[in-house]
Amino acid sequence: MSQPAAVVARPDAELVRALEQAHYHPLWDRYQRFTPIAPRERDRPMCWRWRDFEPLADRAAKEVPIEDIERRAIIMVNPAFGGETVTTSNLLAAFTILEPGDRAVPHRHTAAAIRYSTRAEGAVTVVNGQRCEMKEGDLILTPPMCWHGHVNESDRRTYWFDAANIPLVCGLEANFFEPGRRDDVEFWKTDASEERFSPATGLAPAIEPPRTTPAPKYRYPGEETRKLLAATKPGADGAKVLRYVNPLTGGPVMPTLDCYAARLAPGVATRATRATWNAIVLVVAGEGRSNVGDTTIEWSRHDIFTVPHWTWATHQAVSRSADLLLVTDRAVYEALDLARIEKQ
Repeated sequence: MSQPAAVVARPDAELVRALEQAHYHPLWDRYQRFTPIAPRERDRPMCWRWRDFEPLADRAAKEVPIEDIERRAIIMVNPAFGGETVTTSNLLAAFTILEPGDRAVPHRHTAAAIRYSTRAEGAVTVVNGQRCEMKEGDLILTPPMCWHGHVNESDRRTYWFDAANIPLVCGLEANFFEPGRRDDVEFWKTDASEERFSPATGLAPAIEPPRTTPAPKYRYPGEETRKLLAATKPGADGAKVLRYVNPLTGGPVMPTLDCYAARLAPGVATRATRATWNAIVLVVAGEGRSNVGDTTIEWSRHDIFTVPHWTWATHQAVSRSADLLLVTDRAVYEALDLARIEKQ
């Protein structure tokens, strides 16, 4: 019977133990562990289907009074993060539900967030005193430390999609949160819609002081987005992609969140792409499938799925065109000079 080979002790074993006991780590002993050849995603792609979500949202609307809570929102949680409230690295996604007459108490926070109107006709978001009506396909920004609250002025339940970079901000230990008052009637006394004097028009009241907020535009109307998508020339793979931009800079809508609207041609897969940033995808309209890594995701209207960083992905509409909203942390990687993209 053969004998097991003898284990040869490392010549530096005693030194390594001494270094570790003194709270040092030798680079030569472990550099491959924290300097990988390429990024390693923590999570696999995930999909949350609207048909599974809606019954739970219905229960939440009936069982959880808005007066007792900060927000009636339900967050999509990826099990890869061990129970943390995370949808994909740096980002989370949710739906907010308001019953007729509900008011979500004002607050503000360090994290950047967006709202996208899915079934929110009749809801209103107030951002820094400006009234933003939530019509189909509208994108609403709530930039860092901007006061914001929500109200359902309709006679039916409303839903909208939320995305925020709370995991990133908490990971950097830079999160601040300031609650508002439920009895603050002044908060709801808004001026005219900010769309009237958006900087994109090139006109503003002469008495209005210069704005210092990094996001001079809070509402991006869905009607305009749909018109521009229809008029946009498709790429070689048939897809049309628009970037939501800050009208003063032409850059991302907020320094840490970057959003895109895409329209896919039926039966044509987009070019396989991977990037160092992460994406949460909301299906705005239509049906299709996405190949993300080695996972195939079949999706339909108002489903949500993720594309983890440095994971190959293609998307394809079936039977007719499909519209997607992509919320990414690309702007963070660009600011840190870590943005990298590859296409096949």
